[in-house]
Amino acid sequence: MVIILMTIIIHRKEIRELRQVPGWCLIYGRRKTGKTFLVQHFLTPSKYFFINRNGSIYSEELQKTISWETLQYIMNDLKETDHVVIDEFHRLGDEFLDVLHRIRKRGKLTLISSTLALSKHFFGSKSPILGFFAEFPLNIIDLDDVILVINSNFAKELTAPEIIELSILGREPWTLPHFIESKKPKQILKSVLKRSLLTIPSLIGEIFTEEERQLSRVYEGILRAVGAGKRITTEISSRLYQLGLIKKDDPSLIQSYLHNLCKIGILKRIKDHGKKRFHYHHVSSLSELFYYADEKYAISERRVSEKEWDQIIKEKMPQLVEKEIREALALNLGCEERILQSSTVDVDGVLVRFKKIKTVIEVKWKEAIRPEDLSRALKNMEAIQCDDKILITKWPLKENVLERIPPTIKVMDAENLINFLLSRHPSRS
Repeated sequence: MVIILMTIIIHRKEIRELRQVPGWCLIYGRRKTGKTFLVQHFLTPSKYFFINRNGSIYSEELQKTISWETLQYIMNDLKETDHVVIDEFHRLGDEFLDVLHRIRKRGKLTLISSTLALSKHFFGSKSPILGFFAEFPLNIIDLDDVILVINSNFAKELTAPEIIELSILGREPWTLPHFIESKKPKQILKSVLKRSLLTIPSLIGEIFTEEERQLSRVYEGILRAVGAGKRITTEISSRLYQLGLIKKDDPSLIQSYLHNLCKIGILKRIKDHGKKRFHYHHVSSLSELFYYADEKYAISERRVSEKEWDQIIKEKMPQLVEKEIREALALNLGCEERILQSSTVDVDGVLVRFKKIKTVIEVKWKEAIRPEDLSRALKNMEAIQCDDKILITKWPLKENVLERIPPTIKVMDAENLINFLLSRHPSRS
């Protein structure tokens, strides 16, 4: 399986969008989201430069390092037909921004970065090149892009729920080498978690500049709090105050941190419908699983038994699937995903368009659904006035159970969901 997966190229929807961006473009996002691979393989640059940690400049075209003076000459001599890419450009420092400000804006220039320094140098009001670049954040791969590949190649070997769970892992391109050991999502998850106890936290390592590095404990504290289920700012700030990471229990003290983590694509915020607050989640389900497991089971501090690994995955996978399905449906239906939880109604998600609820979603990702859980879910869904109501189940419901579902509620099992997402995928248009 690994041979096939390692040669399959996932044609992300962003490829088409990036090809349509004229002129100068700034691609930024968390490490290991496929920024370099996408640009090198799909945008066909005429010149590609990678900036090493020590500031040296490597030319892919010449297969050697070049001097700072040579790069300046190349930048000053940009032609309309050129497409120059500079990867990890932020390592060149402020002097490079002055060069960009000075030269004529012609040809195609693509800059790639994974650092929060962008906030200060590019998006700040004092930036010397403010407005020069089209901004293009690149996060992990969309779920339906991965499902398309996994389903096309392994539909006969995997069940529909396994395809969805495996695709959730495949959103992180760096996990693919772990697929060599098994096709089963649970086994792959164990492999990734066991061998990547340092990899997952390090994904955010380079987004801090030297001056921000002293603040990294606060950032990590936020990621751990969110992974442990602290979703709103009051819960997160209380957790950080308890750990001594902030001076007082005040949500305003963490707003800038949350903004930065969302900006770089590590966290996402979802509005609580009808309320003036947001729920925070990890963009990466794998990261959320790691921080959840480390906070609850201290997996980075001790040897974890196979039984405990199974328990961790059993506990967390339904929540991750719920989060991923809500996001995928929102993207495919052109809606904004929101949380709806109150004293009277509690559903897994609502999809909103123009401030109006269009779709309500309930996800029951279990081997068997208890009658009382199903009744409660149906009651909550019926209490909401909207166009569509979707109940998503891991396996097809039995006929006698389906008879209890009101006609206003559409039932989709894992296979139905896959077919629905793929029927709307741009590759099928």
